[in-house]
Amino acid sequence: MAFTFTTADCQTAASNLTSSASNFGSLIETMGELINSVSNNYQSDASQTIAESFRKVKEVGPQFQEAVNNCAKYLVETVAPAYEKLEATAKSKIEG
Repeated sequence: MAFTFTTADCQTAASNLTSSASNFGSLIETMGELINSVSNNYQSDASQTIAESFRKVKEVGPQFQEAVNNCAKYLVETVAPAYEKLEATAKSKIEG
């Protein structure tokens, strides 16, 4: 089985990661609003526990988004150029 990888694939993966990180942030905000609404309208130990647990998850959300965005940046700034250099070197050795 042949493995293929292109710079365009790297760019696509980075774009998908960036989009997913953004979607994650939006989803966390929406979930927070829903959980707060339930917690405000249904006062119970369970709703308070869920709200508090979610707040803890929400606190690390930005760190998760940053990690995913850093991965995308790494793909674009490091992996793609290294791959291009590798391909150019391999091509020059073959054609050499």
